[in-house]
Amino acid sequence: MLTRVWTRVASLITIAMAASACFEADAIDDHVSVEESAVIQTCTGRNIAGYPYQGTVCGGSVSGNCSAGQIYSCKGGSRLTTNNCTLLQSCAVGCLTGPNSTPQTANTASPTASDACFAGATPLAFSNPAPVGGEYVTMTATLGVAHSPPYAIVNLVGANAVVPPVCNPPLLLDPGASSLSWVEPTGVVGSATDVPLNLLISFKDSNGRNRNLVSTPTTLSLAAGGVLPTPQLASFNITDGSGVAISTIIGGSTAFTRGTLPASTPAPVGGLHVTVTSDPASAFVTDGSFNIYAGCTANSDWGRLTATSTLTANATATVTASGLSKVVTITPPKLKLQSISLTPSTVTGGSSVTATVTLNRVVLASDATSTFTLRVSGDLNANTQVATFPGCTGSPACSGSLSVPVGAQSVSTTISTQTVSAQDGVTVSASAAFSSSSPAAQLTLTPVGGTPLALQSLVMSPSSGTCGFSSVGTVTLNGPAPAGGVVVALSSSHSAAHVPASVSVAEGQTQASFTATTGPTCPSSLVITASYNGAKQNALFFN
Repeated sequence: MLTRVWTRVASLITIAMAASACFEADAIDDHVSVEESAVIQTCTGRNIAGYPYQGTVCGGSVSGNCSAGQIYSCKGGSRLTTNNCTLLQSCAVGCLTGPNSTPQTANTASPTASDACFAGATPLAFSNPAPVGGEYVTMTATLGVAHSPPYAIVNLVGANAVVPPVCNPPLLLDPGASSLSWVEPTGVVGSATDVPLNLLISFKDSNGRNRNLVSTPTTLSLAAGGVLPTPQLASFNITDGSGVAISTIIGGSTAFTRGTLPASTPAPVGGLHVTVTSDPASAFVTDGSFNIYAGCTANSDWGRLTATSTLTANATATVTASGLSKVVTITPPKLKLQSISLTPSTVTGGSSVTATVTLNRVVLASDATSTFTLRVSGDLNANTQVATFPGCTGSPACSGSLSVPVGAQSVSTTISTQTVSAQDGVTVSASAAFSSSSPAAQLTLTPVGGTPLALQSLVMSPSSGTCGFSSVGTVTLNGPAPAGGVVVALSSSHSAAHVPASVSVAEGQTQASFTATTGPTCPSSLVITASYNGAKQNALFFN
């Protein structure tokens, strides 16, 4: 929503209507609040580059602190000159910049202006100029002179904590229209509070020249008391990322919640938090709640509904916000290959291994297919065939098709290996057109009479210290790591000791090191564990 509005604004800027839009940001530091009731007699009027204006200047159309809507006589001078303007004429309605006045954004050392009071219709009006705090007020902006396409840009100046800025500023006045209205929320106040507001309207006149109309402040008088309203949603939808309403969500994927309020009751001061619930609550792992900022009537941030990925059959859920409900169907997540396990993962050449391929969920009768390709590579040393399984074709690498039965989540096959003269290995991998992942596992082969590669020891140095110390851990294998290296898993018996998830022993090496650290508080002792190929080594850690 915000992106679409600002895209339209950007197009206006490209046709040289940015003078007023830039003014607001530039004038923040040196522009006196519009809540000042007295008209400033002497003030500063400069362009955005800091050079003072020469001529008659419309207060509020340039950088500085001149009172909005009044005409000042200004003198030029050196850059950053201050108090170069004095009040020349008080305007009842506001002031209008001249057709040849130098834009406030022009980077010139000698800006000039020939501005005058505006005698047209009052630019800003309220449906109720004296509401009780918390009530809504319809505000109307009127541009009493003709303007050329594409739009006139309307900025509300003087908004504060009790009269918030308009939602998605600025407002855009169509070329064929002379006025536009919007609804503003107000805040609850403890005592009567006056809020002076004025408009800065930028437009192109009939000759295509950039003009700015600045109104004199119109006071909105808030009476004490009242309560903040809690508007109810007029509509609620669940959509995809493009904003299209959907009624089906794939398990594990994310949809978005979107709600709108009636135009007459936008979000109150402080904004509106819309709580989204689902029945059953387990249908989603995020709740989809969202916020609507003050003055807005639609989502100001994304409400995200991420569906559970544990379903094995379609399920329905009722999603509710502000009394409005939508029923959605959650389908099981798309089937994919999750992992391959080899039991054991190190064998003497000539032995057999059980390979198990596991999916992310059980296979359903509605699944188009659960057939995948299992591949065993050639050996790492000579790229010859040293392992195969039933139905596997090709050499030195071979592959074959396997299917997980309906109702099951995994399938196993037996891999037969050949004898090797030195430690060797193959890679077992799985792939499928239906799967976004292709898991793999390493099978290590040792020669007959040889010793299988194993984790020999884990040593921590130092093994003790006060809480907050660090230590270097060293894992040692009983032989050199094969081609591709090996990964040793690491863990700690207590969260006070931090270790990496694993450490890799490089090809041809027998050792690898890692760093363990303890937090500011820790138990008197804990255990660091290293695991490889089903074997574990432990090391005690003291403080």
